[in-house]
Amino acid sequence: MNHHPMLTRLLLFSILLIGLSCTANSPDPANKSPEDISNSSRDSLPFVIAEKFAQLEPLLHLQNDTTYVINFWATWCKPCVAELPWFEQLHEEMAGQPVKVVLISMDFPKQIESKLLPFVQERQLKAQLIALADMDYNSWIDKVSTKWDGAIPFTLIYKNDHRQIKLGELDSYEELKALVAEVRAD
Repeated sequence: MNHHPMLTRLLLFSILLIGLSCTANSPDPANKSPEDISNSSRDSLPFVIAEKFAQLEPLLHLQNDTTYVINFWATWCKPCVAELPWFEQLHEEMAGQPVKVVLISMDFPKQIESKLLPFVQERQLKAQLIALADMDYNSWIDKVSTKWDGAIPFTLIYKNDHRQIKLGELDSYEELKALVAEVRAD
């Protein structure tokens, strides 16, 4: 069966248009639940990119039996990188328990694929990771915590309405565990 090359190109073009129209009608990521954001990925990246803070914000206000350990960091921040192993250790030790570690990268959007992706792959980070590409920090930092001045690392640990924050670098893994234990106890 011989196909005309023009007919083949037209068929491929039609399939491409149908695929694009399906993508255009897919749900807006801002309307996804925090679990949807955390369980999906774009372009097969081992993490999710939140283009706007509004996509991430519901994750900071969940009301359930889980304790959330949320660390804001970046690959260019030495203290952030120094404490990352403690979050990974916590993630591994708390597997199967109602504790969720979320690493929120504040790397520059233009460097997500060139710097963040190789960093994540090289260190084989296993905790949930979200790359926050919203550079309008002044519009959302107070929504995370009014006590946060925007400096990283910054850690928020919460369960329902009990919140604990750590401004700056943690002193040790034991400090992180103690903060988590305090929030879990309530």
